[in-house]
Amino acid sequence: MVIVFEKGQRFETSYNHETYAYAGKWSGSMVLAPENDGNTEVLIYTENEVNELIETGELRLIAGLEMVMR
Repeated sequence: MVIVFEKGQRFETSYNHETYAYAGKWSGSMVLAPENDGNTEVLIYTENEVNELIETGELRLIAGLEMVMR
């Protein structure tokens, strides 16, 4: 299943449960910015890579107003 992404969508990583927001594009790739002020490292993936990470469970799309508990 291929997902069409929109700026502002939120994601959570499975390895450290860090949350990221889709901030925009850079050179054709998606830039995911951390929501944690202490983390300054962005993730940069192609849309196909993000879809693959979602399929394998390494990245989770956070729906709507869903909150992530840490």
